[in-house]
Amino acid sequence: MAYNRYPIVSKTNPFVSKPAPDPKRLIQVPRIIGFGEKQEFVVRQLTISPPSPALFRIIATDKMVVITDFKLIPLHEKKDCDKFYAKVIIDGYIDKNINYKTITDFTATDVNGPVYQFTTRVPFATYVEVTATEPVRETDTVEILDAFVEGEKDELLNPNPVAVGAPSWAITYNSVLEKMLICIKLKITRSDHIFC
Repeated sequence: MAYNRYPIVSKTNPFVSKPAPDPKRLIQVPRIIGFGEKQEFVVRQLTISPPSPALFRIIATDKMVVITDFKLIPLHEKKDCDKFYAKVIIDGYIDKNINYKTITDFTATDVNGPVYQFTTRVPFATYVEVTATEPVRETDTVEILDAFVEGEKDELLNPNPVAVGAPSWAITYNSVLEKMLICIKLKITRSDHIFC
């Protein structure tokens, strides 16, 4: 007869202990307190020439919004029914790149020249108002959800005189007036401890 190393568990056997229930775990989770969104209009004149060659036509632009710093400011005295408010001061810059055509040679009907790029950083500062479901604390966490350029307009400024013998439309410019609409979206979270 073979020996069974594992005892038979019986519901009626009082000497067999039940397995201990899984201990509950304490975890830390972020809880959303509120959201905020802001559009900021940024205007800056960029000098292309000198030292770069004067700009004939813009081919393409690319841009990236970078948030460098922020500070949460709770507004304890401002509340509306079941809504609470705070503000977040934002510092950042727009990394802007312009690819453009230049004119180095021309005939009476044509122009040609190499393509150049001009890259700069346009700093900005703003604030975002936050609507919250409960009073905001200074220890709450700000999370930037998105920051991007929603739209832009480039105006060419400071035209140079047309060279003798070049077409009348072969005008180059020394600077660009940048008008950019930035959108910033964020949320405020608070760490809670729960058992699961």
